[in-house]
Amino acid sequence: MLDKECKLCGSTDFDVIDEKTLICRACGETNTIEENINPTNEKTSDCDNANIEVTESEIIVDGENEVPKKRSAMAAVYDYIETFCYALALMMVLFLFVFRYVSVDGESMMKTLHHQDKLIISNLFYTPKTGDIVVINPEIHGDKEEPIIKRVIATEGQTVFIDYENWEVYVDGVKLDEPYIDAMHAEEQIHWGMDVPMNGTYVQKYMGEFTVGKDKVFVMGDNRNNSKDSRSREYGEMGENRILGRVIVRLTPNFGFVD
Repeated sequence: MLDKECKLCGSTDFDVIDEKTLICRACGETNTIEENINPTNEKTSDCDNANIEVTESEIIVDGENEVPKKRSAMAAVYDYIETFCYALALMMVLFLFVFRYVSVDGESMMKTLHHQDKLIISNLFYTPKTGDIVVINPEIHGDKEEPIIKRVIATEGQTVFIDYENWEVYVDGVKLDEPYIDAMHAEEQIHWGMDVPMNGTYVQKYMGEFTVGKDKVFVMGDNRNNSKDSRSREYGEMGENRILGRVIVRLTPNFGFVD
């Protein structure tokens, strides 16, 4: 049986009349070999089709390879932008609810802090304790005046005695170790003599030993003779709820933690 199809009915059952003439047994149609695709041509055609399909397949594959590359680049850019936005949002939340950025105004905390130092403070889960440097807004300021920055000397229930003559502070009967006041004390001695006392108070309560009131803190500046703090009539002991935060770190001019 020849591998041919009738041009009329598609049958492959033929009677061979001569070398070029075939009679379809199904429909009687006369077919010639030239009218049908020979086996060699069919194979060639199949190969051509295969080549075309392979070529197209390669193009598609190449296309698929190119698209992911373009998408990967775009995805990377998108990821960077998304990460930046998330980081920016996180920073905004942190600085709104956890941290605050403040600037020192004045010289009451020298030599620990200086005018225009830039600080980060936080009040997250904060409980004040002796030695902490805090930013606090005294009750007398209300919400209109600027807060102040001082060091916590004592908290609720602690007893305090200030020896103004000798620049010494006792909390619960124990003398505080205060190396941070030494530099300014020395400068005071250079200007006013070796016996210069620490600035005193006009508040009778603070002239002797006293106990810090409930929910209050007693604060002083490290520059003891150039600081308006709890020793003054205006401020006195201040409410713990008036503390805006404890100083965590100094950003400028010299980055580092503050003691």
